[in-house]
Amino acid sequence: MRFNIEDINREVFIWICTFIVLGFVGLFAMYSYYTVEKEMAAQFNREQRLLARQTAMGIEQYVDDIANVLNLTSNIPSVADGNPEDIKISLKNAYDSLKTQVIIVFWEDTTGILQDHYPKDVLPGIDGKDFSFRTYFRVCKEMKVPFVSDIILIGGERYRDIPGRFESFIIAYPLVGPDGTFNGVLGCAIDLTNITARYVAPIQPSKTGYAWMVDESGMVLYHPNPAWLGMNLYDIFMEIKRQGSKAIGVEELIQGMKVKNEGTYEISFPHYPSNILTKTLVSFSSVHFLNRRWLTVVTSPYKEVVYLMSGTFRNTLTLGSVSICFIFAATFVMLRINRARIKAYERNRWANKVLLEHKRLQTIFNGVPHYLVMINSGFIITDINQRYCNLYEKSAQEFIGKHCHYVLRGRRSPCDNCLAKQSFRSGDVIRDKERHVEIEGKPYFMDISAIPLFGSKGEVSYVVIYAVDITEKKALTEKLIQAEKLAVAGQMSAHIAHEIRNPLTSILLHSELLEDEISSDNMDTTESTNLIESIKGEIGRLSQVTEEYLSYTRLPRPKKHPVNPVAEVSSVIAMMSPELKKRDIKVAFNTDNSIPKVELDQGQFRQVLINLVKNAADAMPSGGKLGISLMEIKENFLLLVKDTGYGIPQKLVRRIFDPYFTTKENGTGLGLALVQYVANAHNGWIDVESQEGSGSTFIFSIPLHESNQEEE
Repeated sequence: MRFNIEDINREVFIWICTFIVLGFVGLFAMYSYYTVEKEMAAQFNREQRLLARQTAMGIEQYVDDIANVLNLTSNIPSVADGNPEDIKISLKNAYDSLKTQVIIVFWEDTTGILQDHYPKDVLPGIDGKDFSFRTYFRVCKEMKVPFVSDIILIGGERYRDIPGRFESFIIAYPLVGPDGTFNGVLGCAIDLTNITARYVAPIQPSKTGYAWMVDESGMVLYHPNPAWLGMNLYDIFMEIKRQGSKAIGVEELIQGMKVKNEGTYEISFPHYPSNILTKTLVSFSSVHFLNRRWLTVVTSPYKEVVYLMSGTFRNTLTLGSVSICFIFAATFVMLRINRARIKAYERNRWANKVLLEHKRLQTIFNGVPHYLVMINSGFIITDINQRYCNLYEKSAQEFIGKHCHYVLRGRRSPCDNCLAKQSFRSGDVIRDKERHVEIEGKPYFMDISAIPLFGSKGEVSYVVIYAVDITEKKALTEKLIQAEKLAVAGQMSAHIAHEIRNPLTSILLHSELLEDEISSDNMDTTESTNLIESIKGEIGRLSQVTEEYLSYTRLPRPKKHPVNPVAEVSSVIAMMSPELKKRDIKVAFNTDNSIPKVELDQGQFRQVLINLVKNAADAMPSGGKLGISLMEIKENFLLLVKDTGYGIPQKLVRRIFDPYFTTKENGTGLGLALVQYVANAHNGWIDVESQEGSGSTFIFSIPLHESNQEEE
């Protein structure tokens, strides 16, 4: 048997070419795999950084909402001045706004003694304890700036007798008067677990990936591994090195956390729960609030990110070998298979990405600190965030799939002024500022926006209703407007009264001289005398009006001394009884004989009572019943004046205390404004309960006891 040298050489050449081609294909496949793997890992890490940034933004908004409430409360003038009663009321209001976000709110006086806290059933016995040793108190007192503490033992390690102590962190605001005087600290305790459970723990970027959090010093605030909580990241790294393991890239990560706001890294580090050194993709982003900086960190094992690429590499080698064997015929089949594989891979990758984005958006949707609800074109709720559910104290399942007008407003058909309906029709963002709504019988003021979401064909598929609760903000604004009105009214009243009173005096004098001149002539002066008397009567009425204006502007600061309110009310009733009987008004006076003497200005109190009684009498032109009651409720003295008159329309109730506003023909509109001035001057308040056609009840309240500091 003879062998052809050329055939042997050709076979060798073919084998050599085959091995060269296979080697080239293998090397090219490895290079391609390595390049794509690195790019895929870098892209995934960038997405992790976005997830860390969104988590950080949610935490910042959560803490900023709490800080804003404390800031507004600490800047209320009477609270900043250290008024104990106002501080306690404001403290309770602050807790009502924050009770889903904080554990307790508290108030410490100028010496660091904790005077009050809410709720009372948390940390019983903490009131009266000295916390002046705490860093947040010293910073607030010495620097007069807000401060966020480290994680500390709330209740204090010095007071082991206090039950229910827990670890948390404190946000504290100083109470500083207009003159810069330090009047104490207003603060709250926030359980870090509440924040991590809401924003950090739900994050799962990959199959075994997770999120964790550290502070600016590197101390671990949250991690799925409970053994790491409270430890410093650098100490963990050093412990791993002492055990002989080679943790790679950790020092660069720690340094980057110190100098950067966000970043992405590849490190070798123990991955919980196996705690085996694993190549890991790490991204972080900073959380900034007041004096603190935390970092949210998102971690995923490298192999989980690129595991699809390993299978791709093996398939590529197999297909490359088959292509060499079958040459052109197999190439065509390989290309079609490869295309199908790429499409399947892309579909799977995008499906996973869409699912991840959906979970991420759902987390953000529920983490938004305002009210969000999504409805379709049939006005059916398709999604609603947790804050909206908390407002109605219901679960999301009780809303989703039901008509919004039925489940939210109790209506069978869409509302007449429905913003969603307008947005569906126009395709524009529709806004409504300061809309008044009642939810579960409680009034709210909200800024509401209807935001359209467009489908693939340009039609409006959904509308998102975005509502911001501005009830407290509106109340504060109205108080400031009322104070400005009173100041302007006082200036205008003084000017008008001064300009009118002197001419009136001159006219009255000349009228009297004219009357004397006419009476000296020997003729019938009856008609002239009647006209002069009419002029003098009108001058007297105008003088009375100017005196009311002047009395409003001349009100001095109250000169308080102990006054028996029962005796004063009895005296005023006796003085006004003839006029009330003439109007066919029956008076009923109810009081408790145990009411003590009250520190107030006697003259101003009588003026308040006279104005309220006259106001009630004017509301009963055909007679009726007038009820006057005195009572003591929670360290407050209350005066109630109730009539059976025609009542006050609801649209006018908010204006009756405005200066110069009146519904009477000859009224000046200063009576109730004066009553409100006296109430405010005594650190009290005046309010009215009225229903048209059923009479009105005016409630005048001032505190029974005030500290020396308040009087000064």
